[in-house]
Amino acid sequence: MNYRVLFFISFLILAMGLSGLFFMLPEESPNTPQQQTTSEKTAPKSQISILIAQTTRQIPQGTLLQAEDYALSELTVDSDDARANFDLKAWLANNENSSLQGYLAKQTLQVGSFLSPDLLLSPQHPDYLLSSLDPMQEVAYRIYIKAENGYIFDTLRAGSHVSVGSQQIAGGKNNKERTELIKLVGDTVVLQSKIYGQDEKLMDRNIVGYISVKLNAQQLQKFYSLPKGANLILFPNNIWKQGEPNHRGIFIRELRGQ
Repeated sequence: MNYRVLFFISFLILAMGLSGLFFMLPEESPNTPQQQTTSEKTAPKSQISILIAQTTRQIPQGTLLQAEDYALSELTVDSDDARANFDLKAWLANNENSSLQGYLAKQTLQVGSFLSPDLLLSPQHPDYLLSSLDPMQEVAYRIYIKAENGYIFDTLRAGSHVSVGSQQIAGGKNNKERTELIKLVGDTVVLQSKIYGQDEKLMDRNIVGYISVKLNAQQLQKFYSLPKGANLILFPNNIWKQGEPNHRGIFIRELRGQ
């Protein structure tokens, strides 16, 4: 056989063998990284308990919140849930009433808005009083509460609507021993309330604290024309709506549930 033919055949066989080695597909491993990833179970997310508040109506800027203006909800959510950013648990922990009543809206809030410390001012905030008033026509008037009327602190808080009366000696020569209760303001708002500590009581043991209410110029004039010795008394509005008072004791018994 011709040597050239043999050489060509040998070269062709060698080329086919080498090409088979280069193009041979590797066997798949029994466990690829992708298969391992899909087979692994997803780790469960941690969950937390949160307390959120949402507005039930549109709240104009400067409004003092009432109980019906918002709804509190306690939820259990994933730790990365966006609602966790509005958790109020820690913020309300120091509030003995766990309530937002009386808090001031720093901006207009739409229905369903989540409430947060950035949107509200608490009654204890230094800017609260000034932000609650129209400086051109309103003032915060402080009414000092005597020990005998201290029960009112159990009923009223910031944001409560109240009426103010004056207990004073009745007019006329024959009425020096008789007192009467006169209605001064029919509807105003409590801005702040404070019960004195022991150190503050040392200045006047008969005064147990004070309540600041919002008054306009016309209402304020009535307080400056009161007779000497007049005793200011606060009542929840629903008490006054039952009729004009003719005796202080009737109201005291109603407030105390008697």
